[in-house]
Amino acid sequence: MAQTRQLALDTFKQTVDLAESLDWTRKRIKRVSRTNGQEELEVYCHHYPKSCTEKCQRIRKYSIRAATSEGSRGSTANLLYVDELREISEEAWQAAVPLTRTTAGQTWVTSNAGSEASTVLNSLRTRALMNNSPRMGWYEWSAAEGSQVNPPDIKAIQQANPALGHLIGIDSILDSAKFDTKEAFMTESLCMWVSSMTSPWNMEKWNRGERVLTMQDGLPTYMGLDLSFNREKAFLVSVQITPEEELAVFVHEWHKDGGINDVALASEIATLARRFNPRILAYDPNTAGFIAPHLARAQVNTVPTAWSSANFAIACDQTLNALNNEMIIHAGQAVMHEHLVACARRPAGDGGWRIARRAATSPISAAVALVMAVGHATTPQPESVIMSV
Repeated sequence: MAQTRQLALDTFKQTVDLAESLDWTRKRIKRVSRTNGQEELEVYCHHYPKSCTEKCQRIRKYSIRAATSEGSRGSTANLLYVDELREISEEAWQAAVPLTRTTAGQTWVTSNAGSEASTVLNSLRTRALMNNSPRMGWYEWSAAEGSQVNPPDIKAIQQANPALGHLIGIDSILDSAKFDTKEAFMTESLCMWVSSMTSPWNMEKWNRGERVLTMQDGLPTYMGLDLSFNREKAFLVSVQITPEEELAVFVHEWHKDGGINDVALASEIATLARRFNPRILAYDPNTAGFIAPHLARAQVNTVPTAWSSANFAIACDQTLNALNNEMIIHAGQAVMHEHLVACARRPAGDGGWRIARRAATSPISAAVALVMAVGHATTPQPESVIMSV
């Protein structure tokens, strides 16, 4: 089984070709079926052409299955091999696992590193690292966490590529480091886990925007506020428009187990607002609605910007456009990077799109706050009109 039926079929054809090319295996082939949907190789057991002298399953079969919830149901196997487990869904995995139960068989899996969306792979890896299953073996060739990626550390390449110098050349890997995205190189060449593989944000351009920055008094400032649903974490993102018309991004973070006190949080945010005088502090009523009244009483101009609203979808486009045009600069705060790569692109009912969490355990609150702040910062504001009589 592989992530697509075509890949499994390619391996099937290679296996048949190999069996037919060798005298000792060719003699044992009973039947090869290449009929679409019924591909199967049948071979006689190792006793052939003699009679079996012991209890033996005379005919051995090799077939492929689709990586779906229906593809493997009703079958049994002595050996199940799943390739690129990181792409296999929970439903396909749950349907495939019982194949070997009645035969006391084995399941083998291979895969490159995955993202947080690779739930099956990540679950098995966690079990292995916890060492809570004596019936499970885990063999991993990965670059050490924190290894230098650009330019890549040669030792990290060696750790992740045991075939280096035999099947893989160092030059091809170095070429990948130059031309692939950082996330793709980390997973495909260094076998390192990344938070997300399908973030809508161009993280290469985000990384190029890192500067040594501090917030400045007197600059046009816009803020976005979002909290985690359990209210244990809060993220205030400030966007300042620089004299060069760049958008400078800063993150303030609060964390309290059991829930953040709304009055204390509002007080600290109001202190920042009094200093930097934001023109707008946007918030999602679903997560920060209980903070907004306190801020309003402190004379902070709060504007509700619900995640599900059309305005938020527009703000996602505005933020992406600003990033792609390299208008965004930032102080390199790790939490913002983590939340951006944990985003997924979700189509909106009005034809637009908005960011969403790829997994329940992957917060994106800082990214949500960023979108709200950038959205308002890049929207033309109505000018004040002074009338004289």
